Amino acid sequence: MAAKIRVGTVRFLNAWPLVFGLRDREDVDLRSEVPSALGPLLARGEVDVALAPSIEYFRLAADGTERTRAAEAPRGARAGFVALPVAAIGSRGAIGSAKLFGFAEQDRLRRVLLDPASRTSNALARVLVIRRFGCTPHFVMPDQIGPTPSRPPDAEVVIGDRALAAERPEALWVRDLGEEWHRFVRLPFVYAFWMARADAPLAYLMALLTEARDRGLAARASIAEEGARAIGIPAEAAARYLLEQVRYGFGPKEQAGLRAFYRMAAEEGLAPEGVRLSVVR
Repeated sequence: MAAKIRVGTVRFLNAWPLVFGLRDREDVDLRSEVPSALGPLLARGEVDVALAPSIEYFRLAADGTERTRAAEAPRGARAGFVALPVAAIGSRGAIGSAKLFGFAEQDRLRRVLLDPASRTSNALARVLVIRRFGCTPHFVMPDQIGPTPSRPPDAEVVIGDRALAAERPEALWVRDLGEEWHRFVRLPFVYAFWMARADAPLAYLMALLTEARDRGLAARASIAEEGARAIGIPAEAAARYLLEQVRYGFGPKEQAGLRAFYRMAAEEGLAPEGVRLSVVR
């Protein structure tokens, strides 16, 4: 029996349409994780392909390049990671599942609490707070401040299904990170996309994930009903989320938005500089 294709995916509702067609396949080992776990799985070779956070691609690609140089790989050897232009999780405006809750005036942020499940949205929040809001606060993880901090954060990043249902009645304001990005740059934002190890069977993966995407996008209405029950949000909200807010394309405009984000993230020290987006053709 041939080895199964090992696929890593985000466990959030926005990824369900992209893996809907993989659930019943005996030749696929599907592993669902929080976004922050997927890059390390790819790096360790525990999955062949993953719907991983976009910021992780640039970190992985840079690490792969350094390892190849250190090993003095033969010329022409394929190493590292590539982007598969099959699908992405993105937005062209508000997405609903990447939020920044503010508990102080927007121009007076001193400490921002990040989401431990996140990689890309955390980096996006940092870029927007610094470049759009004009603040330079301390960005901290929950484990850095403990369960009973002496001072509450001035803002908090919340992502995924938790953000869809999150309520913060004490918040002075709420910003949708996708909407803020689009107002700032006028380009789509890409939170995650399919990326693979360069030594994986890329043509087969492209065909497999394309078929799964097509099946899942066609079933979004029923997926939304299932997701609404699982998360505890109204069915209409889940349907609007999957059918209108989340964008699944990964074409030239999305890639332009991704490159713009990468440039800013690299300038802020959130990603290594000089990494090119290598997209399978």
